[in-house]
Amino acid sequence: MKLRRTKTTRQKMVERLDDLFSEYIRKRAIKRVGGCERCGAHKGDIKGLDAAHLHSRGKYTVRWDERNAVGLCGGCHLYLDSHLDAKSEFARHLLGREEYQRLYTLANMTTKQSPVDFPMVEIYLKALLEEVQ
Repeated sequence: MKLRRTKTTRQKMVERLDDLFSEYIRKRAIKRVGGCERCGAHKGDIKGLDAAHLHSRGKYTVRWDERNAVGLCGGCHLYLDSHLDAKSEFARHLLGREEYQRLYTLANMTTKQSPVDFPMVEIYLKALLEEVQ
């Protein structure tokens, strides 16, 4: 029998924040355009959408930044993840050049330069979810 490792407190918090963030991004997309924020495909609910990050989820400085994600259908998500130039152009169009540059700069900082306060991120995401309900 293979033993499972117990998740650390940090891993549990990251998972909880990811779930809150994903729900918010997908609900925001439904509210904004009724579905995919790239192709406009109508979706009845959030189950038909992915929360797609413009900069990798591995970049914790922007992992839960609402500017760094959009609600996309599976096809658009796959396309943008495999065509990085198109993804950058889409992000610039969506955010504007200046805001895109700010997000790019923040994404390339380390968490030492810009620490992540997990409890504050959770409070912020819950507030965003209330707004979009």
